[in-house]
Parts: sequence; structure tokens; C-alpha cells
Amino acid sequence: MEHYWLFAFDSPHAAISAQRLLSGCGVVVMPTLRSITASCGMSLRLRDETIEKAKGILRASSIDPALYRLYRVEQEGKETVCTPIEF
Repeated sequence: MEHYWLFAFDSPHAAISAQRLLSGCGVVVMPTLRSITASCGMSLRLRDETIEKAKGILRASSIDPALYRLYRVEQEGKETVCTPIEF
């Protein structure tokens, strides 16, 4: 089973700002998964190794926390499960 972390954003501006802030965390910009309904369509994908650093950077940033959510995404075959994570 593959898993990764996904930040989904409500505005493209917030997504682009976060991408700049998290550039050292190995983020990958990707379309938001269909199962995540509230989003501007842009998401940032991260690995386990960098998620704690990324969370700290976003918490300390000027990006309004109401504009993004964190998900743990698990994929097995064609099945994808997105679990919202409070942080």
C-alpha cells in the first residue's frame, strides 16, 4: 500500500504561496483528488520524511490556516482513501 500526504487549498494564491515556502521539502504540485471536494484544484504532495517540517513551516507562515487542509492519502490498486488530518 502506498501512502503520501496532501495539502489541499481553497485558493490558488494560497497554494502558490505554500509551494514557494515548501520548495525545500520536495513538494510536488498535483491536481486535487476528486474525493476531496472543497478545493481550488491545486494540491501539494509530500512524503513522510518532510511532512513534519512542512507542517511547521505552514503554521509559522502568514497563510490563513482556513485556506488549506491536510490529508493522508492511501492507495492500493485503484482504491484511494483520503483521511483528513487535524494539525
